[in-house]
Amino acid sequence: MSIRLFSRRQETEQFEHLAAENERQVYAVCYHMMGNREDALDCAQETMLRAFKGFASFRRDAAFSTWITRIALNTCTEALRKRRPTTSLDAMREETNFDVADDAPTAYAQLEQKERMRLLREGLDLLPDDMRQMIVLRDMRGMTYDEIAETLSVPLGTVKSRVNRAREKLSNILQKSSELFSSKSV
Repeated sequence: MSIRLFSRRQETEQFEHLAAENERQVYAVCYHMMGNREDALDCAQETMLRAFKGFASFRRDAAFSTWITRIALNTCTEALRKRRPTTSLDAMREETNFDVADDAPTAYAQLEQKERMRLLREGLDLLPDDMRQMIVLRDMRGMTYDEIAETLSVPLGTVKSRVNRAREKLSNILQKSSELFSSKSV
């Protein structure tokens, strides 16, 4: 019986170490999926709780970061489905820091960039969850196609085609929404 307690303690310590290493990545994925700080924090916390509860089933042949990213994506997708029609863009605007140095672009350029970010967030919100995941993982988190394939447990070719379709759909949404996204800039 004492051997079992010792292994649980070791397992808990191992989880805490791995979770600490991946905490920022989990939050970043949650933030990009959810679009605001409060929901991202809730989802990141829920992700860590789910990961802790399921750590015994974690296969050590996969990277922990891949495993926990998948949990984060699932957690966010569930949360998005629950809240569907409402999306807070005000919180995102507050999070975006537009304080700039003296050599910053003009006030008009800053306003234009802020508007682009708002429209991009709205465009992301209009994407189906699976397409939003692709944009978040590839274009916002900078994951490689191989990393995404491992995270989502799908073939590499599937990832590439899904990323391409998600980009095309987002581009179409953005081109329709404003002159700020001409076909040349998207």
